[in-house]
This record gives sequence, C-alpha cells and structure tokens, in this order.
Amino acid sequence: MGELTFTKEMRKNYEGKDVQWFELKGRVNTASAEDFDKEMTKAMKDGHYITVNMYNVTLLTSVGIRVILKTYKLCTSAGGKFLLEKPSQAVENVLGLSALEQLLK
Repeated sequence: MGELTFTKEMRKNYEGKDVQWFELKGRVNTASAEDFDKEMTKAMKDGHYITVNMYNVTLLTSVGIRVILKTYKLCTSAGGKFLLEKPSQAVENVLGLSALEQLLK
C-alpha cells in the first residue's frame, strides 16, 4: 500500500447524529498528508462529527498526526467529536509514542 486512498460514507451515531465516516488505506506521510488535510477540511464544512477508520494504514508520520490533531481540535471546539476507529498496529504504536492514543479513541 503505497499511496493513501479514502472511502467516505455518511452514518448515524448512537445519538442519531450524522457522522462522516472515512476509511483510510495506505501511508499517511509527507506525500499524502496534504490530501488527508483537504479531506478533513472538506468534512468539517459538512459537519463536526468525524470518524476515521485507520485499520489499513501502514504508516503514520508526524505530518499525519498534525492533521489528526488539527481536525480533533476543530471538531471539539465546534461541539462535535472526532474519533479514530480501529487503528492499525503501526498507527497505535505511533499514537502510543506520542501519548495521543487515549485522547483520540
């Protein structure tokens, strides 16, 4: 999995609110972080409840973490919620090292 691909769906959460659900596949690195940021920025315009499934993410670098944190802060400051769903072992390792795993689950 070299490049990053996105799948997007509209779902309902347990409160009945619309949630933009994304599945990412591939690498979140310098080359793909700009696309990831654009997708999250677009999603913020459509609502403040976002879930990102990262089960098939093979690499997460610091630029990807910045996008995640930026989106998390924007969602929560707007009264919404940002969740990471099913992080891969690679993602969990990076989040654990950066002490973010509890914040984003």
